[in-house]
Amino acid sequence: MPRKPDMAGRDPGWPVLLSAVLLSGAVAAAVAAATLRYGVEPAPRIAGVRLAEITADYTARAATEGATAEDVRVWGVALETALDAVAQRHGAVLLPARAVAAGAPDLTPEVEAAVERLLVPGEDR
Repeated sequence: MPRKPDMAGRDPGWPVLLSAVLLSGAVAAAVAAATLRYGVEPAPRIAGVRLAEITADYTARAATEGATAEDVRVWGVALETALDAVAQRHGAVLLPARAVAAGAPDLTPEVEAAVERLLVPGEDR
């Protein structure tokens, strides 16, 4: 059934419509604010690691010491584990140092120390 206009000729439903629009706008703003505050994680930092240098140093040392294929495999696993641990500790994405133009921290010494700790038998990791 159609509504009858009031004495001034206006539709009496407009306050309800206006209230609904304002309420939906307020809810949308609250949801957007909550999403930005609680739902978005900060972007990870970027850090560099001189992977070519680490690998070249190990390759030269392994060739001199006569490392076996198993030694090389164990070192590779230790390197991967160290990279993961350092990246997680710093909340960073690790890129080869050559891929980073400037301004990112170099975490090579920390990765090398982590690899050495992982290769020491019986040491707590």
